[in-house]
Amino acid sequence: MTPTYTGVVAMDAERAIGLRGGIPWHLSEDMRLFKRLTMGHPLLMGRKTFESLGRPLPGRQNIVLTRDADYIAPGAQVIHDVEELEDMELMAQEVMVIGGAQIYSLLLPRLTRLHVSLVLGSHEADTFFPEFAHLFASRVVAEQYEQFTHIIYTR
Repeated sequence: MTPTYTGVVAMDAERAIGLRGGIPWHLSEDMRLFKRLTMGHPLLMGRKTFESLGRPLPGRQNIVLTRDADYIAPGAQVIHDVEELEDMELMAQEVMVIGGAQIYSLLLPRLTRLHVSLVLGSHEADTFFPEFAHLFASRVVAEQYEQFTHIIYTR
């Protein structure tokens, strides 16, 4: 089964996504949306993202992509090349790409869909999502929340 790739990201208008290894905001509604979108799917993330979560996310296949050949992620599968996903037993064909910035940059050309939680305001950040809008043919506002807008970009 060849996987398809869907990105899930929360960012502000400047494409800020992270600050000192964490998220620059705490939005309960966005966390619920993230859970709804990703439950029952494989999650592809980098080492720093996995470590920032503190534990594997339940109800999802946690896959960590890292260059560190000796890295061990308790409760998750570790791969060193995206191509390894082709040979893996995945819980679903749609792989949810959840960060961080290097993983988003690497997988952006493969994403068929991108769920963006566009957070209101400007935030201090040291990590940013790559330029992306020009890569997608359509943009639909899916849901409006008090502090963010859920936008779906499709190729």
